Amino acid sequence: MIRLVRCMGLIAALIGSLPLAARAHDIKVCKCDEACYTDEVSRVSCERGKVRFQSHGLPDPEDPMMRGITATNQQFPAKHNYEFEILLEPELARQPTPTEAGPVGVAINGVPIFDPSTQGPVNRKTGRRPSAFDAGELDVCGGHAGRGDDYHYHVAPKCLIEDLGPAWVDQGKKPIGYAMDGFPILALGWFDKTNTVEQDLDPCRGMKDAAGQYFYNVKTTSSWDVLNCLAGRPQHFARDRWRHRIDRTGKEITGIPIRFAIKDSTRTSYGRDVCHVMTGTLQGEQILQSNGQARKIRAQEGSLFYCNRSCYGLFFEADKSRAFRGRAIYYDHITDGCPAGFGVARLTTFTPYEGPAQTRKGPPPTRK
Repeated sequence: MIRLVRCMGLIAALIGSLPLAARAHDIKVCKCDEACYTDEVSRVSCERGKVRFQSHGLPDPEDPMMRGITATNQQFPAKHNYEFEILLEPELARQPTPTEAGPVGVAINGVPIFDPSTQGPVNRKTGRRPSAFDAGELDVCGGHAGRGDDYHYHVAPKCLIEDLGPAWVDQGKKPIGYAMDGFPILALGWFDKTNTVEQDLDPCRGMKDAAGQYFYNVKTTSSWDVLNCLAGRPQHFARDRWRHRIDRTGKEITGIPIRFAIKDSTRTSYGRDVCHVMTGTLQGEQILQSNGQARKIRAQEGSLFYCNRSCYGLFFEADKSRAFRGRAIYYDHITDGCPAGFGVARLTTFTPYEGPAQTRKGPPPTRK
């Protein structure tokens, strides 16, 4: 703890003494201008020192959400009801605040931005949780769906930045998001390497422009870091309303992690139901069969899907048994309530488990 305090003190000193070279840029902060957000954001307003806006939490429909993930928790990117509040005039704090697993900001398309780490256990040697990027949990855009079916970024929103283009990012020098302390997040140097500011950033990945406006800048190369700590005071900046998915027994589904390489992800509305489908390859998992034995899967194509509590195909953790060693999972395939037109028979599914009932388990506990 003493070492951490000393480190934060050093970071604070560095933030307060930014080099002159870091003041060459003149960024544009336009929090109250609806034109400075994408179409996924609505009801932008400014009052009482804050900008407020709403979003459903999903990026442009053309963005390849979930594709490229090799380790998934079987969550699907669903619509949410977000309300965001961002300070109009944030101030630097005396000491930066380390980020933790969870939200640290929001992109200008209304998709939350999270700390780079997962909810996995803390490494005792490093004091940090596993990186979502290193663990193969992120798609080609830098995001994934979390335990609440909430799509969010853990690194720079690569597809959003590409969609915005050089006129926005490097020429207009406009934000691609805002941190939870109110400071803007930019991507200078993403398209035009002469705009690179990597050498001028403080340990939080922030700097001041020519007018003294502090901002963060994402890393333009792998591992595409957004920010390493919060230079201002963190704020409660988001509210959300949504309904959790449930299984056929009425229990909430939060998903268990499996080694499933996602090739494609779709969501289609059928009346009141929204059917989510992810296709890909299951690799290196031990599958419980209906006869009580377990079989190791090396590579098998198939689909995960969910429409409602009576229409889904998902893996759950099996009860431990003397018949096999280690963890085994089973495929729960329920189709008696699928909406008309969904066409579940056209999906390539895994072999359903039809043996004795198993005890449902939630995700592994988060250990600190």
